[in-house]
Amino acid sequence: MIILRLFFLASLLLGNEFNTSHANTGSRNGGPHPDVLISNLLEWLRANGAYINEKLLVKHLVPDDPSSPRGIFAIDALEAGETVCSIPPNLIVRSNKELMEGLHPQETHCGTIKAVMKAMDGDDSTPYGRYLLAQPNMYCAGFWSKAGRGLLADMLKSTRTEQFTESDELPPRGVDEVFDDLEKECNGDLDDPLYIHAAMLVQARADYEFMVPFYDMMNHDNGKTNVKHKYDGYKRSDLIDETGYQIVASKPIQAGGELYNSYNQCNICDEIVDWVGTPEMFMNYGFVEPKPQRWLFDFARVKFDLDWKDGDESTGEVVVDFLVPPSEKGIRLLQEELTRMESFSILHRNKSYEDYEGMSKYEWESLWQYYDALHEALSYATHSNEPLVDDVWELNDNWWVQDGTLTAADDEEHYV
Repeated sequence: MIILRLFFLASLLLGNEFNTSHANTGSRNGGPHPDVLISNLLEWLRANGAYINEKLLVKHLVPDDPSSPRGIFAIDALEAGETVCSIPPNLIVRSNKELMEGLHPQETHCGTIKAVMKAMDGDDSTPYGRYLLAQPNMYCAGFWSKAGRGLLADMLKSTRTEQFTESDELPPRGVDEVFDDLEKECNGDLDDPLYIHAAMLVQARADYEFMVPFYDMMNHDNGKTNVKHKYDGYKRSDLIDETGYQIVASKPIQAGGELYNSYNQCNICDEIVDWVGTPEMFMNYGFVEPKPQRWLFDFARVKFDLDWKDGDESTGEVVVDFLVPPSEKGIRLLQEELTRMESFSILHRNKSYEDYEGMSKYEWESLWQYYDALHEALSYATHSNEPLVDDVWELNDNWWVQDGTLTAADDEEHYV
């Protein structure tokens, strides 16, 4: 079920803060300004046992542009290993036995959605909940309008008659399944805007069943990651109850530098490193990540990273690093999809979002931003000079293991 896969992805990753261009334009509900909400949140956290390094400041990425995204910045230098923040268990919004009544015990994200709703509105609301309530909504692709999801699904859906996997479309999978899974697995009220908003926030910001304030404000960039988890709470189920969330600098951070984490290649991300790439980031968080990017095409058995030469954008040269040796068949399949995508673009791109009833301008712009990233990735892969071998088609479904070879020591550790 797609929703389980998405919420497992969120279980180990930082939630998306202000990494989308539509964020931070003001309060979602016309309430207090976001700067006031953030100030109140930080004051409340510190007053209730959280440690947030005094060298840090939440501010706009472009100081003179109040519509620009926010990030967390160092106003003084941080040493490697220095504590960034420590959020105690009592300040983490999470599921509990009462909230899980009538639900399957494994669907803990369902209880977390209810907990977020309580924190956002009503007698039990908190500064963190009110901050969450003001966040942009409907920016993750699975929560788009019916027209937006439908057009994206058409862009991804293959027209090939020969099928190689259970779901042969281009990634990400499950664009049209999120609402159905919320209703079936969580008994969610899809007519309640507050429920939908809470569900999207849990998908985009939670670590498994945990919504962690301040921690979820860090932006993502795999090329600039400079923080890490001090403890791995997923190796021992009760560790988070003891330690809360503690984040430290993984390298020296200069004054003025932004703090970045990786949402898919962090130091506790484990097996999701195998399959969570740029498409899944777009699906789960609502933005196209900068390079380096990871792309996995299961139906073609092709997996590669895309980055600037030597990690330096100023070179203007993009390098394809195949993590599994590509095959002639796989590259042919990608070329077919690339041609189909170009036909899709000819048919739709000269139109407007207004031509699709209910579709928003943000959805339209995001769809084409992802189209461009996907088209670029397919183009680089299909035009690479990498030698082609057929070995990958002799393997089982775990062909795409983390170490980039054609074998795995333990296939049980790798799954889609």
